[in-house]
Amino acid sequence: MLKTILFYSVLFYLIPFCLSLALSIAKKGREALRWTPGMVKGSATNIALSVLNILIAPAIYLLNEGARDVYAAFGIPYIHPEYWHGLPMIVIILVALFAQDFADYWNHRFLHAPGIWAIHAVHHSDPDMNHTTALRVHILESFIVTTSYTLLLSWLGLPGEAAAGLVLFKALYNMFVHIDVDLHFGPLTKWLASPRYHQWHHADDPKAQNKNFGIIFSFWDVLFRTYYVPGPCNRPLGFEGSPNHNLSWLFFWPFIQWAKTFGQLLPVKNSKQHPSEA
Repeated sequence: MLKTILFYSVLFYLIPFCLSLALSIAKKGREALRWTPGMVKGSATNIALSVLNILIAPAIYLLNEGARDVYAAFGIPYIHPEYWHGLPMIVIILVALFAQDFADYWNHRFLHAPGIWAIHAVHHSDPDMNHTTALRVHILESFIVTTSYTLLLSWLGLPGEAAAGLVLFKALYNMFVHIDVDLHFGPLTKWLASPRYHQWHHADDPKAQNKNFGIIFSFWDVLFRTYYVPGPCNRPLGFEGSPNHNLSWLFFWPFIQWAKTFGQLLPVKNSKQHPSEA
């Protein structure tokens, strides 16, 4: 069982990684292999953070089981897996893609909310974005997203093979939109997310803040007025004061930011005695 889990885990890493790298090479030629020192360091940090998350994952799994118990306690109706039998797998996966991407859109907007942003800022801290940046996700973000899937998508009752196909496709597409090339879909730009679209989401530009929340489909942003793709993204990526590629800072970043915020809320004692108190 453990060998099977490890095999599929490596598969879900390697297939999106290799295909995204191949796309970069197809678009940029040999230049795609000439990574800057920042990209090399950033990619190593991204992979290291993802491995660290895997080591902590069992605890997150146990916490997520609590979310499943909550879901069951409310007696929320769901589609029985047998309902999907007989339907073409492509239909099942498309339904799942739309449902999950809709949840992803609102998850993403939630992660940009004040207070919660400290968690998602870890993902945005990479100034040398490439396909490995998709792996730069704080473990707390993984917990939030996984729990929301349990609460929002469990009613689908997807067959196991469809769920696995969905996970693999999303991992592939998530790496694709992070590749370091200016790639878009022309007339379909407002329908499908692309690297250009997602580069603007990561841009250190006030006009691009809180824009382009879709992962696979960009039409959610058009529908909810958060779409912003004025052209090729020529702005720096990341944000001012970010931890960049410091692995320790990335892991503790949310807690440090929350501590700073809490400290600012505490009343400050005036060291000088007020004249009325003399």
